Amino acid sequence: MRLKALIFAFILIAILSPNSYAQLLPERPLEGRMVFEEKGCVNCHSIDGSGGQIGPDLGAYSFSGTGFDLVSRMWNHSPKMLSKMGQMNIKRAEFTPEDFQNLQTFLYFLRYLGKSGSVAKGREIFTQKKCILCHVIGKEDASKVRLDKIKVYASPLFLAQSMWNHAIQMHRRLKSLHVTPPTFTGNEFADLSIYIRAVSTLGEREERYMYPGSPREGEELFKSKQCYFCHVEKKIGPDLRTYNMNKSVTEIAGMMWNHAEKMEEMTEKFKIPWPTFKGDEMANLISYLYFMNPPKISGSKEEGRRLFQEKGCIKCHYPDNPYKAPPIAEKKPFHSENAFFAALWNHAPRMEEILYSRGEGLPQLSASGVKSLYLYLNPKANK
Repeated sequence: MRLKALIFAFILIAILSPNSYAQLLPERPLEGRMVFEEKGCVNCHSIDGSGGQIGPDLGAYSFSGTGFDLVSRMWNHSPKMLSKMGQMNIKRAEFTPEDFQNLQTFLYFLRYLGKSGSVAKGREIFTQKKCILCHVIGKEDASKVRLDKIKVYASPLFLAQSMWNHAIQMHRRLKSLHVTPPTFTGNEFADLSIYIRAVSTLGEREERYMYPGSPREGEELFKSKQCYFCHVEKKIGPDLRTYNMNKSVTEIAGMMWNHAEKMEEMTEKFKIPWPTFKGDEMANLISYLYFMNPPKISGSKEEGRRLFQEKGCIKCHYPDNPYKAPPIAEKKPFHSENAFFAALWNHAPRMEEILYSRGEGLPQLSASGVKSLYLYLNPKANK
């Protein structure tokens, strides 16, 4: 179900906002899934159970790193992969720089979209979070608001947005009942929304998959909704630019909701209107928070020089070597990180062949090690 929603979301991005991801996302993120299939990853790896069962399910794995992290894991996995591909008579695919960029984006998005909710957990949440005090599902109660009258199926993010828009009223109502406002963590918004759908008595309704949002439009909302005023300009709240928001969209929505009560105090103090959202605005804002401060990998040119020696690269990359490897002194800088990733990956089979002939194995590389080697070979690259 989540893979179906993921594909639908990527198609929405390509059709509805082809230019909104400039500089932040590839123009066609769906191509990452195409790389996953065309390069044969799907033969061994699945996503939420869809695909091969030989390697780990990457939907459950929730890749949350950078390109350096991805290529180091692929590199370290290479010997086992080559062996298994030999047994299956599958040719190892080569990657272009664009392939790496698209694959990284695809795997990164898996974590953003989160996991499917649980009806059983949603039922528990509905009671434990005291929703039952003011709301009812599947029946009439004149003293309570029905949550299942929405004709369009409420996605987790739609539910979070609706709750946010009514936060002040909810807080006042709960205070009158001497009840502490609920907080949400993890996948609880998804659990609650799928429970509401499961017990609804309204019959057929339109399903609408959660739109992942536009980071660029979200950046504008971050300013226009006064988030920038509190979190950057006045530093009333934590500086979100320093936070790594590499969490699912429902987790980030939960974090927003959990700080709503404190935010209400600040909006009253500074006479700022309570920010409300419509359409896909909350999706846009959350996607901006997700992408504005990606994970960082440490590395240095000096460490790269040391690794180039210790990992045995220098044993082949010297003048007039018998392996026809380009000498380090003659190597031109790579035009991008992804060009380096592709060259490193495509070079692995030949390197393994040479090392095995000498009774050696492929050296392991950490994400920081890959970055250090990149900086060493590209001394003018940004750190």
